[in-house]
Amino acid sequence: MELEKRGIRTVVVGTDRFKRLGDVERRSLGMPELTMAVAAHPLGGLQAEQLLVKADGLLEQVVAGLTGSR
Repeated sequence: MELEKRGIRTVVVGTDRFKRLGDVERRSLGMPELTMAVAAHPLGGLQAEQLLVKADGLLEQVVAGLTGSR
């Protein structure tokens, strides 16, 4: 979030289990517009192939968050 404060666009990455916490944190830190990329929980314990599928979905969200309008 420090980069975001300095004017460098960032994207927070997490799982859907923590989305609500991320929303609360963004608002409490005065950054409600900060983009979140969210994958289905969990990430831990998955096989590499399963992680790649989730990473592909996150990549699209991250690119959109870094290049889209807010």
